[in-house]
Amino acid sequence: MQRDPFSLEFDPDMAVDSLHDPFADWDDADDALPSDEDEEGERQHHPSLLETTALADFFGADGPLSQVLDSYELRPSQLQMAEAVKRAILERRTALIEAPTGTGKSIAYLLPALLSGRTVVIATANKSLQSQLFLKDIPFLRQVLKKDIAAVLVKGRSNFVCTLKWEKEQLEQRTLAMYDRENEQVAYLHKWLDKTDTGDVDDLPFILENDLRPRIVSYPDDCIHRNCPHFNDSCFVNWMRDKARQAQVLITNHHLLLTALQMGEGGYGILPEGSIYVVDEAHQLEATATSVFEVEVSDYALTQLLARNTFKEQVDADRLDGLRMQSLLAFSEADRQSNETVFRIESDLEELKKLAGALKALQDEMRLKNPYQKPDETAPPQPKDPNAEAKAHYELALEGLGSLYAKLETVATSKRDDRVVRYAERVRGARISLRLHAAPIDPAGLLQEYLFGLEEKAVVCTSATLATDGHFEHFKARCGVEEGSIDLVAGTVFDYPNQALLYQPSLPAYDWRAKDVYYKAVSGEIERLLEASRGRALCLFTNWSGLQSVREELAHSVWPIRSQGDYPRDALLDWFRGTPHSVLLATKSFWEGVDLPGDDLSLVVLDKMPFPTPSDPLHSARMKALDDAAQGSSFGKYMLPLMALSLKQGFGRLIRRSDDKGVVAILDERLTSKSYGRQVRQDLPPARFSRTFADVHRFFKEALASRADFALNVQASQEEENDPFTWRWRLLRLQDGKADGEEGTLRRGDKVTAEMHAAIEGLKNLRARISDAGRTTHSFGVELRCSAATEAALAAGQIENTLRKRWTNECSVWGSLDVIGLGPVS
Repeated sequence: MQRDPFSLEFDPDMAVDSLHDPFADWDDADDALPSDEDEEGERQHHPSLLETTALADFFGADGPLSQVLDSYELRPSQLQMAEAVKRAILERRTALIEAPTGTGKSIAYLLPALLSGRTVVIATANKSLQSQLFLKDIPFLRQVLKKDIAAVLVKGRSNFVCTLKWEKEQLEQRTLAMYDRENEQVAYLHKWLDKTDTGDVDDLPFILENDLRPRIVSYPDDCIHRNCPHFNDSCFVNWMRDKARQAQVLITNHHLLLTALQMGEGGYGILPEGSIYVVDEAHQLEATATSVFEVEVSDYALTQLLARNTFKEQVDADRLDGLRMQSLLAFSEADRQSNETVFRIESDLEELKKLAGALKALQDEMRLKNPYQKPDETAPPQPKDPNAEAKAHYELALEGLGSLYAKLETVATSKRDDRVVRYAERVRGARISLRLHAAPIDPAGLLQEYLFGLEEKAVVCTSATLATDGHFEHFKARCGVEEGSIDLVAGTVFDYPNQALLYQPSLPAYDWRAKDVYYKAVSGEIERLLEASRGRALCLFTNWSGLQSVREELAHSVWPIRSQGDYPRDALLDWFRGTPHSVLLATKSFWEGVDLPGDDLSLVVLDKMPFPTPSDPLHSARMKALDDAAQGSSFGKYMLPLMALSLKQGFGRLIRRSDDKGVVAILDERLTSKSYGRQVRQDLPPARFSRTFADVHRFFKEALASRADFALNVQASQEEENDPFTWRWRLLRLQDGKADGEEGTLRRGDKVTAEMHAAIEGLKNLRARISDAGRTTHSFGVELRCSAATEAALAAGQIENTLRKRWTNECSVWGSLDVIGLGPVS
């Protein structure tokens, strides 16, 4: 039997001496092993390093991890998690592990998995974690283990350039019809494809244009496989799969893992028997399984299929037009059922069923008329078939008809299947306007069949948010994990009582009939929170309309503000990191997967508790199924756990490192007014809890080492270049956020002069208020927030003579006067 070249097994006789030296005689380990069979041909068991090595030696203060990483600190929760993973691997069981931010969970599961010598398949929900594993964690463990570790990023084929399609793109000289941006990309691709080993378009320094991408990347429905002249030597997809078959670590996403497991027989031939499966970010597993196991078809599917040359060449044009008209009628039948964006399909879809029948008839006719069938099926294949490519495309066309027929038939006829919910989704796309779905109401059985229920398989599911109410019953029920799993809720490594404050103000309850009133109150609360935190905030919303309402109310804020949609996601996060005192408003996709450590982020605001929408067809069907089965309240069994997990994700954006500090503000009154509120708070990290804004002020005053009791925000703007400047000042008492302000016009001068004028007017107003109260201004500190240009002018003493004396006199009467500049200097 051929040995795995990446096996980490060693001679068991060496195990005793190696307990305190994990690498003792490792290099000679493979040579010392006898064959896998004894003299009588019976298979022997050779202990792996995982069985014979104490993990505490690796994670200890003087262990290999600390020798490679100078800043390494022993984290008991990381060792605790690694021990749970070890048990799961050795006992071939499922482990469910909640590992809060800061645990170091990737090392905690990678190290024992690598020590086992077995293939490790890691599935994540987003590309950023895949990149971290591939570019940071695996290279780090290569140093720790002093061994080469072959790792491969396993991606879907649409991430790779198809060499055959690229050749055809050049032959057809489509570049002549391209606009400048596409021409630039094609020119770059010519040079890049001569150098790249992977053909992975994610490696490009730009995003492919929407019209160019489908012409050059590989898709399942246009790959001709062994009939392609590049199949054996220059196919990037095959290159990736060959690498994967030889690797010890495969890094992929949830969707590809489940698809490969569903295929069986080792999924694409890259999942060896006995592999260890790690599902990171496992809180998304049910949603991904629903997507993988559902049937989905769009109103563009038939148009896209019939655009292939095979149909243009082999089918009468009038018949193709008739099919397109049938498709239009079929999807219009579904579209008429509701005006909602997403809605459940309740009635029969007769036109869709007719369309499915028409496609099946066409497939049968084309199969009978196949012009590429060999007259003698027993004849040996020709070495080079001149029609091989055309024949392959004909077969793909037949497969495409069969696939689309099956999808349409399923959606049209699954009305009475109580395991499936049918719904429609309107889409604002260039080509697609309606998608139809037939989704499993409960994917637990399918996950149990393909992932958790297979014998002799170790599966580790982990996330920072996997448990609710201190246990995993919700996850087990939704994902098909049977009793007997190894369950661990690891402790946090952060000092939440001192690092974070959980704040809930007294706002009115949300009422969808008066949501404008609610978001007016939300805007006011966010405004005073921003003044206390000096911006540096991520404001997360449960719906788009709420975000837009708040953005409009904050239009004149002194803080730099952007919202989701202003730029692409990564560009938006880069802007936030690179812009001091910035504020980012975002919706659901930013509640997780956003890592903003350090001083960039000190305030997270959550507008409401993120309950799933009850009217959503999928959630509604799942709630009904639970209620019908009398398995307890669907709210408590389904809606509440989903909300609690999302809320923990939103909270988790704040504290990312041991030196982070900040406030999480949950503006939803249900956190304290509802009976479930206490349990929801207990599910969150153990931050201090307050309902008093003064505590927020004190927290930030201490964290920022601020001397200010008042903040004075000044701004100046002009409509056109030669117009007068409009100046405005806004004065805030930081202890409670109460504010007042004024604006006016300055006909001469520049922006700095106008802001200086506003600052002096605002300080004069504050001085009068303090004097009227019988106090002295020397007892108070003021923080002036202005543009960076004004701050620079003040620091350099570059103030107009008409303002210099007034400013100097104003400065002398305050206990402290600190200036903060915002935005670029010019």
